[in-house]
Amino acid sequence: MEIILADHAGFCFGVRRAMRLTKEAGKNKEEEIRTLGPLIHNPQAVDRLEKLGVGIADNIKEVEEGTVIIRSHGVPPDILTKAGDKELNILDATCPFVKKAQKNAAKLYQEGYQVIVSGDKKHPEVTAILGSTDNQAVVIEEKEDLKELSEKLDKVGVIAQTTQSISKFKKTVTKLMDRAEELKIYNTICTTTHERQTAAAELANEVGLMIVIGGYNSANTNRLAEICDETGAKTYHVETADDLSQDWFYDIERVGVTAGASTPNWIIKEVVSRMEDIKKEKVETMDGEIQEISDFERGEVLTGTVEQITDEGIYVDIGDKSEGIIPLDELSAQQFESPSDVVEEGEEVEVQILNPEDEDENIVLSKKKQDYEKAWERIEKAHENDEIIEAEITKEVKGGLVADVGLRGFIPASHVAIEYIEDLSQYVGETLQLKIIEVERDNNNVVLSRKEVLEKEFEEKKEEIFASLEEGEVIEGKITKLVDFGAFVDIGGVEGLLHISEMSWGRIDHPSDVLEEGEETKVKVLGVNPQEERISLGLKQILPDPWEEFLDNYNEGDIISGKITKTVDFGAFMEIQPGVEGLIHISQLSHRHVANTEEVVTAGDEVEAKIINVEPDERKVGLSLKELEDKEEQKSQTKSPQKDVDEFVENDDDEGTGVTIGDMFGELFEEEQ
Repeated sequence: MEIILADHAGFCFGVRRAMRLTKEAGKNKEEEIRTLGPLIHNPQAVDRLEKLGVGIADNIKEVEEGTVIIRSHGVPPDILTKAGDKELNILDATCPFVKKAQKNAAKLYQEGYQVIVSGDKKHPEVTAILGSTDNQAVVIEEKEDLKELSEKLDKVGVIAQTTQSISKFKKTVTKLMDRAEELKIYNTICTTTHERQTAAAELANEVGLMIVIGGYNSANTNRLAEICDETGAKTYHVETADDLSQDWFYDIERVGVTAGASTPNWIIKEVVSRMEDIKKEKVETMDGEIQEISDFERGEVLTGTVEQITDEGIYVDIGDKSEGIIPLDELSAQQFESPSDVVEEGEEVEVQILNPEDEDENIVLSKKKQDYEKAWERIEKAHENDEIIEAEITKEVKGGLVADVGLRGFIPASHVAIEYIEDLSQYVGETLQLKIIEVERDNNNVVLSRKEVLEKEFEEKKEEIFASLEEGEVIEGKITKLVDFGAFVDIGGVEGLLHISEMSWGRIDHPSDVLEEGEETKVKVLGVNPQEERISLGLKQILPDPWEEFLDNYNEGDIISGKITKTVDFGAFMEIQPGVEGLIHISQLSHRHVANTEEVVTAGDEVEAKIINVEPDERKVGLSLKELEDKEEQKSQTKSPQKDVDEFVENDDDEGTGVTIGDMFGELFEEEQ
């Protein structure tokens, strides 16, 4: 005989949550604790709670002090008001699905809709929903109840009891569609209930016998039995293992087992165990696999699917027809406002089993612990393979930064960047590429470096740039620094030098006369030396050549104006136009003898000169002031030989002047020649 356990059998997350909250409350022995009605529709579970000191009150009038627990079915709003007026400590264990149904019913009622509830009239959950509409809603339990409604309705809103069968709900909605002018439908059937009923029906079609486990007063268990019976399978509803009869299993090859949402796991185990004994006692042994409720081990790693997200924890389907809960403090190591910020319904998660079965019969799971283990594995592997990882910077601390790598990673200040960074707070919230430089799992120590990543990137970029640069090409660059002798230019991560002599065709005193730090400009590559890692750049080479313009506009013999830029022993330089200078030789300053250039001109003087020669290949221009002196000026500047002799005699002394006859008359002789 093969025993098959249906999917989604046993406690739903709402009942499990109610049991856990109640057991925790039962630990407080200093005050009276009572549930308002039986917490769940399972006598055995209720008996266990009573042994813990949790009593039952039939109504709020019986409770005058202590704690009152609202069961998973919920209560009408006026009950909560009365409990508050009595200053009772209220522990609300209402199922989230039931709360949703109550809120939808209240909203429809406030908006003027006639609220219709598809469910059992005497069920406490339905009573709570009715209370949300000031008891103005109408409950449809059987099709005959529809006859009490008017044939023509204006605005109708339909709510389902959370444990209602989907088929009954659809029938109710279908009947109302022809009567209502406007129809709003809220399918508030619990997803777990629908899944449980569907799984039970499918299993019933595959077996010869169905055993449905749960309290005889449990509506959802009774409905499960009805659904299984409707498939044609022989169906028995039992509350405990003692209710089983060996006669039921005669000549049965396959048995299906399901359980209501309020059936504890330990009761299911007892029933299945008793069925195994019956199997062994059968005279005719049949081959088949017995599918048991799986036994999990502490520390076991599983992959599950998030089924429900609540304020108490996350319920996860971990396979083998089992469900576990992740308490909120075991969800993530990171801070979060809502569990929905960490996981979503339907998402697959990897978890560790913290406790195979706690006192509330929960399989307690931890995502945080498994995430931590996976993070260490990832970090150790990345360190071993010298990989680069990405991580968000979470905060600044003394001496560096903290990064989230699934666990705490530390970046020393000296490893944040290649250069010194004074303000580290600018990186908080940023995602950076990092290299793992130290791992000590025993000390929970992970040291990271951004600097090593940047240095590696820089070296690779530098090699790439040096390999790709060609002399003569024009590239884009950014001025990073100005110095007296030139400027440093960033050309894509590598700096080249733009010497002051290569900035302008004209004479400049400082690079700041031409450029500014941060300025983007085009430059020409003048030289590349990969061995010495030097790049020489030019700016003037991409500007118009003033020498070419000069040759086009001027010829020998032209008279031009300009400014004296510099005086030297052998003459003076005059700027003809920016980038072009001519030399006025000392001999061309005047017809008279000039011993010192500054006797005639000084730097800054504006003068006129004559072009006396041009050497294009040497880029030289010869200028003359002497050629522009008129004859009268020449004559006035010419001294007589006798006057020179007289001056010589008058100035003669014992030591002599050191002036020779040649010095005195040589110029005159040259003129006569």
